[in-house]
Amino acid sequence: MRAVELLPVPRPDQVHPEQAAGRACVWCGKEPTVGLGSRLTTRLGTVNAWAPRACTACAAREAARVLAIHVRSCYRCCVHDRCPDARALRQLADSRSPSEIRRPGR
Repeated sequence: MRAVELLPVPRPDQVHPEQAAGRACVWCGKEPTVGLGSRLTTRLGTVNAWAPRACTACAAREAARVLAIHVRSCYRCCVHDRCPDARALRQLADSRSPSEIRRPGR
């Protein structure tokens, strides 16, 4: 599995239509650069596919958040070396350039 497919995204009916269409970052609305893979959602009893996208900074931030949760609950990460999912998430989390890192409160 690719790291981007491990990232939970908002439901398409809870974001702006541009975000749901993949023309804007699903989290912040900026220019998307990272495809988050095909996702399935249900609406009114029908299953629909959609392909959210994200900017590099948001994808990296979300990867770091998911990695922090993952390493606390994955047996392999707790006892042994990091598992392939953790390594992929770490690589995605480290993909931000220093100027893209958002500091809280700024």
